[in-house]
Amino acid sequence: MKGYNFTAGKEFEADIPALDDDSRLLVICNSSELYSLLDIFGWDMDTVDECTNLDEKIRYTNYDGYDFISMIYAEPEGDTVLQREVNIFFSEKYLTLVLPESPGENLSKLADITYAAVPLVKNRPVPLIHLYYSIFDNLTSFYSDSLEEFENRIETMTESIEIHPKKDQITHIISMRKMAYTYKKLLRALSYVGDQVLVDDNGSLDRSELKHFRGINTRLAKLYDFADNLYDMSNDLLNLYDSKSAAQMNKTVNKLTIITLFFSPPALIAGIYGMNFIHMPERNWYLGYPVALVYMLMTVVVIYIILKRKKWL
Repeated sequence: MKGYNFTAGKEFEADIPALDDDSRLLVICNSSELYSLLDIFGWDMDTVDECTNLDEKIRYTNYDGYDFISMIYAEPEGDTVLQREVNIFFSEKYLTLVLPESPGENLSKLADITYAAVPLVKNRPVPLIHLYYSIFDNLTSFYSDSLEEFENRIETMTESIEIHPKKDQITHIISMRKMAYTYKKLLRALSYVGDQVLVDDNGSLDRSELKHFRGINTRLAKLYDFADNLYDMSNDLLNLYDSKSAAQMNKTVNKLTIITLFFSPPALIAGIYGMNFIHMPERNWYLGYPVALVYMLMTVVVIYIILKRKKWL
């Protein structure tokens, strides 16, 4: 846990100052540390339980004197989307950023960037609002990077299928489709949160700062459109795989057909002269066998010439 007291102009770690009308506090902590802050901030127990249970749901709720926001940051890991919960308690007196016990690289970076912004905003009239905006700003940037990484994976898979479809690719394609749907679902919920932040039922936001949050709301909508497009791309992957696999199968069938076409006339000639009828003129002919072989060879050559002229070979 770490934080900054804007009123006193100093940092703190464990000893959280008591709240009063002049309090302006930034607190960054892990979910396990929330219960120690409960008596200081007077949060509703349900919100604290939601942070510690990590139910991975996105919501925005107004309570008496503060807003509670639960968001999910997602990034691709293998064939799944790794989801981590980020929680925010915000009021005119404090901003508390709650991270999971294992925040990962980007969420750790989010905490560092937020804290590093303190010297930049501490002399502004409403420093907590700027940090509040900064959290949304950086989280949307991380989401954008995450979606671009996932888009690159889809493009790589597309190129691989175009070159040569393989049986094991279908498993990865189905996983990518599920991942794209997960992104789409999460960002749809986040865009609703952006709408609710702008409503600001508790009146914690300065009116002059709403324009920045409108920009965040627009970016969340764009990210949802991006995720929706990735979902369409993942569906196209499945269609591409089916079409390429069908084309590959057709090529195999065509090759077998051509091979059959070459061997059918010789087989027919061999079948005719393999019949044991008594009155077959060629049976007792001294040159019968070599002539039959020549006929077979000639049919193969004629078929080859015809197929070559038609550019089927």
